Amino acid sequence: MKGGKFASTGYTVGGTGWYRKTFYIGNEIKGKCIRIQFDGIYMNADIWLNGISLGTHPYGYTSFSYDITSKLSPGKLNTLAVRVKNEGRNTRWYSGSGIYRHV
Repeated sequence: MKGGKFASTGYTVGGTGWYRKTFYIGNEIKGKCIRIQFDGIYMNADIWLNGISLGTHPYGYTSFSYDITSKLSPGKLNTLAVRVKNEGRNTRWYSGSGIYRHV
């Protein structure tokens, strides 16, 4: 499909995906600094913890982190939510989508 509609996306159309993780953090974290690091999310990631926006990371090939100390609820369940938007038509080959490295 030379020069066609999907010639620059590896013939794969992007989209939006969601990740959610609920986890318990005990009271032993009080007084400590807690960060979350994402080693790779492709691409346009929006991150929330307990309904509070941590931020947005537009690029898909770099790691990034947030200080989540003040947004954690010690002694309770916490929910991390990640929205990933791969709009497609952004590379010569299909690069994948979503969380593709360690968190």
